Amino acid sequence: MMKLTQMLRDAGQFVSEAIARLFAPSDASYPEIGVQPFSGELHHKTVKADW
Repeated sequence: MMKLTQMLRDAGQFVSEAIARLFAPSDASYPEIGVQPFSGELHHKTVKADW
């Protein structure tokens, strides 16, 4: 019985730590570069499918 309660406690801790990590603030350190303008030409190619 003692092993069962320990396993349930460990499983609960595992799930609660996973949920806490999902909803924690991001720790990514990406540079703030903003929106990059598109300076190219759009590619308009018609695709014809002959099945």
